[in-house]
Amino acid sequence: MVKREKIAPSFQVPDDIEIDILSRLSVKSLLRFKCVKKSWRNFIEDPVFIAMHLDYYGKSSVGFLLYGSRPCKYIKQYLNCSSIDVSMSIKILFGESPGYMIGSINGLVCLSNNLYFFLKEDKRLSIYICNPSTREILELPECHHAYNDFVLSIGFGFCPKFNDYKVVVVKLLDSVVNVRDPNCCLFSLGVEVYSWNRNSWRSTKIVNPRSVLTTSFQGKGYFNGAFHWGGRNLKSSKRMIMSFQFDEEVFRELNLPNHPDFQEENYFLNALIIEYQNFFSLIIKQKVNMHVYDLWVMKEYGVSDSWIKQLTIEVPVLEDRLMFRPVMSFENNGELLVLSDWYGRIVWYNTKTKQIERSKEVLRGRSIRYKESLVSLSRKKVV
Repeated sequence: MVKREKIAPSFQVPDDIEIDILSRLSVKSLLRFKCVKKSWRNFIEDPVFIAMHLDYYGKSSVGFLLYGSRPCKYIKQYLNCSSIDVSMSIKILFGESPGYMIGSINGLVCLSNNLYFFLKEDKRLSIYICNPSTREILELPECHHAYNDFVLSIGFGFCPKFNDYKVVVVKLLDSVVNVRDPNCCLFSLGVEVYSWNRNSWRSTKIVNPRSVLTTSFQGKGYFNGAFHWGGRNLKSSKRMIMSFQFDEEVFRELNLPNHPDFQEENYFLNALIIEYQNFFSLIIKQKVNMHVYDLWVMKEYGVSDSWIKQLTIEVPVLEDRLMFRPVMSFENNGELLVLSDWYGRIVWYNTKTKQIERSKEVLRGRSIRYKESLVSLSRKKVV
């Protein structure tokens, strides 16, 4: 008589353990695992799980995105000292337009076909939101505008109060000569705000503003529910940071650190907005020493007197004595300074080991801080 082998009872992994394991995996892996079984697909597409994954895995996948336009338009992700398999061509979106990467929050990236230009019948403003990790791209409805409006700046962020992603477009409208002071022009700013929840734009007009946006910073424009630009007071010419608060949909002014490096006309070309140890921060290349960078931290957001110089970082001069461009990113809580040389090669400088590593490929473009996420662009509940 043949003895039958006993079959061990199957073991079912509890749902909570499965969810915890899945929440720590990469987006690329999770997109494949959606095909394994229906329960996993339901987990992975659930907004609660997406938020959990953003918190667990997102913290370990923080790096930066590089948008380049040569030889073709693309987005490429870098994590620590290497590029990873999250890159996508976006040439089809922009055609001959230069294309701009506006900002990133929760794994979503805002792109526009143009910036700093007059709207014409044959030159319209196209804005997109994409998730490079999932390859989803969404074109926003066209915002309200009149021809000859000048697109001054665009911001992108998240409004925690209403659980809403928003885009703000700032335009320079009509200007007229002030009859009391012929050397001074009166003008208006048009402000268009797109709400993901409403899928529509809301328009406001600011007549004769006291301050105006002057430029976009490199790096992380979004912080604490607001997007940030360089600005200037029109009467005193005082330079400052201008922020747009997404919850109240209003502009606010933040003072820069009281230091000569921030009084230069084009200081913003050498400055980068970052989040350092959860503080709003600026890192700037010194004017007197082009290989030295200062990190300024605002210890209490919005309080001018709370700026302190947290770190001074001196990068060794390379053998070929190439000058560095401004900072592209500041990773691992200040351990990794990301620069580029004048050839366009990315340079990583480890502030602890004092080691320098350079990429072989030449990549020129704008960089922003980024982390992977499963946040979907479909019309479901937003995370």
